[in-house]
Amino acid sequence: MLSPALTTWRAQYERLARSYARVIGAYDSSIEYDDDLQHYFQDCWSLKDWIKNDPASGASAQIEPEVSQHRALRIAADLANGSKHLARHTHREGAYVTAVHVTVHLAQGKPVDVVHVVELQDGTVLTAQTLVHEAFQAWSSVLQKLGLKP
Repeated sequence: MLSPALTTWRAQYERLARSYARVIGAYDSSIEYDDDLQHYFQDCWSLKDWIKNDPASGASAQIEPEVSQHRALRIAADLANGSKHLARHTHREGAYVTAVHVTVHLAQGKPVDVVHVVELQDGTVLTAQTLVHEAFQAWSSVLQKLGLKP
């Protein structure tokens, strides 16, 4: 069982913030980056459930409609659920990673560059890297609107 300090929506937000900080940093391994990106989207989408299930948040009823207004969070939901369950039972934007481009820099000390191409059911093509930032900003907006301060 987790200690009470680890079971609040704020604790999940802090996990999300740490995931965000990791995934926007430099990487020497595309595999480690893939792992961290997958965890980021899972942490991102899980925050909704933590707020919904934490009575101290005071936002249980408002969180679902508020989150559904942000396309980046709906896409994060598709990517998180697809990575957790291999196949999604429901989808919001029909988001799938359709390609991964890795550039390895041969100069010592240079990181690898990894770009995940995400395609939506409407044909829109985005990068996961752009979505990382958009989803994190969307959470900032949601939390501010609901009066929740991380």
